[in-house]
Amino acid sequence: MSERTPSTSSPSSKDRAAVFPVMERPTSALVLAFTSGVLNAWTFANVGTFATVQSGNLVTLGFFGAQGDWSRASAALTTLLAFGLGAALCAVAVAFVLHRGRAYSPWVLLFEALTLAVCSLLAATGAAPAMAVALVVAFVAGIQGNAFHRDHGMLYGNTAMTFVVQSAFSFLGRAVVGRRLGDGEPHLRVAGTYGLVVVAFAAGGAAGFALGSAWPAAPLLTAALAVLVLGLVTGATRGPVDPAQSSAPTP
Repeated sequence: MSERTPSTSSPSSKDRAAVFPVMERPTSALVLAFTSGVLNAWTFANVGTFATVQSGNLVTLGFFGAQGDWSRASAALTTLLAFGLGAALCAVAVAFVLHRGRAYSPWVLLFEALTLAVCSLLAATGAAPAMAVALVVAFVAGIQGNAFHRDHGMLYGNTAMTFVVQSAFSFLGRAVVGRRLGDGEPHLRVAGTYGLVVVAFAAGGAAGFALGSAWPAAPLLTAALAVLVLGLVTGATRGPVDPAQSSAPTP
């Protein structure tokens, strides 16, 4: 998720009427948030770390570090570093692809799908330790979080929900005092969009735990299929696909 501070207003009517890239549309945001929830369910159930929620890993690192439980603390630290490595390498890859004037979203999503499919195979066969698989999953999550973080020009996080929950309630509050604020923006609609992303993330977590109870590899395979479908959609799309990656202020 981007660290830039969001604007105090939502997109204008003219912005909302524009055709946004596929990866900035609410449907894509919901699929990515659901996928993140599924990935967190698998890593938390199997190794006690979070694939995407690095604030949770930092608290875990501090908590178990203070207790002297270096096994749990190191698991949280290495997961965090794997996530960061994914984000860093994604930034490099995106820069190269954009420099060539091509869309990067299909390639990023297909890479995610392939890697998660391999992880599901490893989990199903026990060919690799659960912690090793979790680190690869966190690496993929870092890629996803860095590549996709806008919805209709608004910043959001599909891999971490604190910012999204804050935004949902912030815009809901603005909707309540809309007449007094008087800026004419659709705050309730924006709050609903952020709220749906939160629900999708939680639904992914619930689905991940339920699927994992039936078959340990099911959550990873489900996440792989979800991003595969999204990747195929972006690959077949004629028109803008990639979300904004510039440092311009949020509309």
